[in-house]
Amino acid sequence: MEQNADQMLFDRLSRHEPAALNELIRIHQSELYRFVLRVVSDPADAQDILQDTFVRVWEKIRTFKGESSLKTWIFRIAMNLSYTHLKRRKRWVALDVLNFRSDSSSPENDMETTFRKDRLAEALETLTPRQRAVVVARIYEDLPFEAVSKAVGCSVNAAKVHFHDGKQRLEVYFKEKVGIEKND
Repeated sequence: MEQNADQMLFDRLSRHEPAALNELIRIHQSELYRFVLRVVSDPADAQDILQDTFVRVWEKIRTFKGESSLKTWIFRIAMNLSYTHLKRRKRWVALDVLNFRSDSSSPENDMETTFRKDRLAEALETLTPRQRAVVVARIYEDLPFEAVSKAVGCSVNAAKVHFHDGKQRLEVYFKEKVGIEKND
């Protein structure tokens, strides 16, 4: 969404126009749902967090300072709610973020795809919450480091470090625990 449209939507939200909330939901719902689902790994939980996010936006819109884009602010709220949810569960549920595609639908390729997805889920459990959020936001949501840093609540350099460390931990996990090298 371009900045002028973003500002107009923010102004309407600030006046608590219900149509503005509907528009905000229409614009961001799909992308935000995919992001939250990748963090919490459960469709029902992701839907609850998505609803809570939009409620929180509606309630707190007047606290938005405009230091980031409206989208970044909304993603930050969703990320914080996701963190809270995961902390309440006292464990990190595995993510299914890589969409491994087979060249054919042979049983061998399907088994390999399932194997790699399962190993990825295990590997992602080894990441810290912040590393996981940065890896998901950077790779799978294709957010630039500046947006990731604002969403996660750290500096751009810290986001880069979390990304690098998370990626390195995944590579080590795959090499040591699974026997899969980086280029396999």
